[in-house]
Amino acid sequence: MLLSRNFLKSAGFSAVILCAFLWAFVPAAFAQEAPAEPGFWTLLFDKGGVVTWVIALLSAIGLPIAGVKLYQFYCMDIWRPKHLTEALSTYRNGEVAAPTLSTLTHPAAALLAFAITQAQSGAMTSALLREELSRRAQYLLRHLSRNIWVLELIAASAPLFGLLGTVLGMIVAFQGVGQGGGGADTAILASGIWEALLTTAFGLAVALPFSMLSAILNNAVDDVRDLVEDALSDILVRSESANQQ
Repeated sequence: MLLSRNFLKSAGFSAVILCAFLWAFVPAAFAQEAPAEPGFWTLLFDKGGVVTWVIALLSAIGLPIAGVKLYQFYCMDIWRPKHLTEALSTYRNGEVAAPTLSTLTHPAAALLAFAITQAQSGAMTSALLREELSRRAQYLLRHLSRNIWVLELIAASAPLFGLLGTVLGMIVAFQGVGQGGGGADTAILASGIWEALLTTAFGLAVALPFSMLSAILNNAVDDVRDLVEDALSDILVRSESANQQ
């Protein structure tokens, strides 16, 4: 017990000395340090000029659109069509599937339920039903593809804006070297070039995720298109075969 008390006393005394040392010397050390260099983002927006702000604006426009589309597709179960395929298998087995399809959140479920109901009721001719299903399928795909073109535009234009900023920056750098006397200063020229290249790097960094996101979303729309085309063709063929019998 005595040993532990002595240990605690010595540890407390050491802690007091350490705190006093930090209080006395650390602020002075920080005060003697040179001003910190500007960070990457400060340097980027300071040296990149208007082009950098244009690329940042494109990114600010695209991020909410990408987030909304991803959330929309997730809520629609586009990447999880298991229940939809099970309902279609039920229909192909000769069982009633329209009520099950009507309860699903997949965007193609309502269209397929309508197609099955109309095909079984015979209220519309085959040609008229085909035209109506084609119209509804096109509307569905246009709705799913809405605003994806914005992400594609950002992915295509951000590197071009970055390249434009680099070209303008290099023009300014070489202009400064040309106006200087006594030959070109290699250090000044290199500094101007790497500052100009910041906009290209920023443009590519913005374009890459938007390019990937637009590809993922377009692939999801293509999957829905393939599923709808296959299911509607099957429904129409079964309907026409039943009518001929």
